Amino acid sequence: MKTRGFIKLISSADKSKNSKMELNILPGEKTPWHYHTLFSETFEILKGTLEVGKGKDIHHLKQGDIATIEPNEKHYYHNVSEEECIITATLNPGNKNFEAALFILKGLANDGLVSASGIPEKLSDLALFIYLNNSRMVGLQKIAKPFFSYVAKRAIKKGRLKELERKYCIE
Repeated sequence: MKTRGFIKLISSADKSKNSKMELNILPGEKTPWHYHTLFSETFEILKGTLEVGKGKDIHHLKQGDIATIEPNEKHYYHNVSEEECIITATLNPGNKNFEAALFILKGLANDGLVSASGIPEKLSDLALFIYLNNSRMVGLQKIAKPFFSYVAKRAIKKGRLKELERKYCIE
């Protein structure tokens, strides 16, 4: 049986200085190189291993390891193992939109609506994920920013974000 994605909110930006979530990263799941402007992001590995690119370095984190990504620092993660990786992700300061983005992403994954690497299959859902989690692409990918911004705004206007929040986000 395939392992399902999960996310648990430990502390939320609306009640705490930070957002802290526990979640799993399934084998093959990854993000492209990107950065965030609004917060730092700290990964603590609770179980398994995770490859994390940070700046010019690539780290192979294992249980007990911690990596902090500062605002505007380019990074990625990739579960290159055959086992799920369980982490806590802490944002400082917290960010409600990022929290929603992860709940939506894990919900889409559990409904079979993402690729093997964990990317939403529907273009509007991908654009909303990028918009919500404050991702800024690097390299050639950044030329797509205006297009993704347009698609996200259109999806919000058409009610797709509200639909995803109703289905996947906790209150």
